[in-house]
Amino acid sequence: MFTVTTTQHRGKQQREQQDALFDGTRTVQSLNHPVSCNAHHTKGLLIAVADGVSVSPHPDLASRYWMDMLAQTQHSHSFDARLLRQIHSQMCKKMARGETYGSSTTLVAASIKNNLCTILNVGDSRAYHINTQGDWQQLSHDHTVLNEFIASGQAQSDEDYADIYSGLAHCLVADEGAFDFAIARAEKSLAVGECILLCSDGVHDVLSAEVLQQSFKEYPPRECVTHWRKQILRMGAPDNFSIVLAQLESLA
Repeated sequence: MFTVTTTQHRGKQQREQQDALFDGTRTVQSLNHPVSCNAHHTKGLLIAVADGVSVSPHPDLASRYWMDMLAQTQHSHSFDARLLRQIHSQMCKKMARGETYGSSTTLVAASIKNNLCTILNVGDSRAYHINTQGDWQQLSHDHTVLNEFIASGQAQSDEDYADIYSGLAHCLVADEGAFDFAIARAEKSLAVGECILLCSDGVHDVLSAEVLQQSFKEYPPRECVTHWRKQILRMGAPDNFSIVLAQLESLA
């Protein structure tokens, strides 16, 4: 059994909601989705967050497309890189033409079966594992230009660089020529009471890792989502933001 808590907002400086999330049951793409909590009496769960790339033509359509497609395939396909590439191919057939050509999004998704969680991500939307002591581990990988440079030895992880290098190196683009995107994969076994957090960069660019972690030590998991939402709005919410927090309640 899982408890899934979600929230979403367009951000105070945005006209539209470019994010989309999947809460295990439905796709949400709302200008203002208040904190919602649902129980899932199942041994399997799929959750996801997609953050449309604002400089692309229709980021809202791209993010929504990925959530809807994952929802359709959650019970009939294996959860792996091949699935993402199949959905990308379908995205290109549908959107890689006319005014939607080039529409783009990031993606982070978690498939939990029994107590094994598999994370897949493209871009900089993130997944964290949180244990019952409130200790955090980032499971996703930020596909940014800076991280590409660090991996190739052209930059150092302990040095500061200009903000331009925080731009995306990989994302999901409605372009048949953009098929070689990187996919990060991670696995984590969950104990009862532990959580998986998925969020767009409208969360982790505003609230530091230290702030997120400290909140989890002060509030129960479901109340944390409410607390984070209030903090982000109080700090101006410059970007769309989405949060999906799944807690493993029991293995029965």
